[in-house]
Amino acid sequence: MTNPLLFDAIQEGITRYGLSILLVFGNIGNILTIIVLSKTTKQKPNSCSFYLLSACISNWIVINTALVSSIVGVDHIDPQNTSNAICKLRWAGTHALLMLSRSFMIAGCIDRWALCSQNATIRMFSRPRIAIRVIIILVIVWTLIPIHLAVYFSNNTGRCVALAGTYAFFYAIYSLIVIGIMPLFLMMFFSYLAWHNLQAIRSRVTPTQGTVNPVSQHVQIHKRDRDLMKMLSGEVLVYCITTIPYPINLIYSVSTASIASTKSPIRLAIESLVGYIITPLLNFMYCCVQFYGKMILGSF
Repeated sequence: MTNPLLFDAIQEGITRYGLSILLVFGNIGNILTIIVLSKTTKQKPNSCSFYLLSACISNWIVINTALVSSIVGVDHIDPQNTSNAICKLRWAGTHALLMLSRSFMIAGCIDRWALCSQNATIRMFSRPRIAIRVIIILVIVWTLIPIHLAVYFSNNTGRCVALAGTYAFFYAIYSLIVIGIMPLFLMMFFSYLAWHNLQAIRSRVTPTQGTVNPVSQHVQIHKRDRDLMKMLSGEVLVYCITTIPYPINLIYSVSTASIASTKSPIRLAIESLVGYIITPLLNFMYCCVQFYGKMILGSF
């Protein structure tokens, strides 16, 4: 029978070497993206560029705080398990930064949909000054919302976790909806609408009638906007790949919680390893590999 300690060793190896590789490539990718988008916003401000740049900055902060902390915790005592203040700050701060990144991506998808809309009022959303206001509002919102994590996360048990009982159940539902389902749905929904509107704009002449399509009559999409749409699509794709397993695993964990006492040590070890790969490994991967996803899609 396989020794459960083997899975612990695999998890430690992933933390030590896998996260270290992500840290290096994540810093390279995010710094290059920040440089490129900073030049773009200075030369000719674009609303989508502001959202992508803000998301990239959030990701860069995450990998140089939470990711570094996870790597350090392999060979040293994790400070979040010894200091209650660090425990609360790390969970609330990391959650705020990750949700800011996701929210900026959602705003970018809405921005591209608005840009391709035939409605002039909706197209007004796709303006740099509107993007700056939205970014400020999102920063304020995601500074306030994670306060409950700072209140109800504690290391009283020796590990920094959510307090057992009602809040643990609430946090599971909150995570499923706010982290797992809602961002995925909104990104995919508005990305689909944006590409649908873009296809309508490209079809300027109706094949059967030889007339100008009214959808694209007053809407022009420049090459730079199309490139930003491709870039955003690449980031949405990376987010979907790295996030879809999260709600699935969370639903499984909640649904099998009642039989946890009957699970074998091997099953518990496997579930722990799978849970670690999904969270936090895939979360960190989302923050680190977006630049390379854009390169593959040819948007850089």
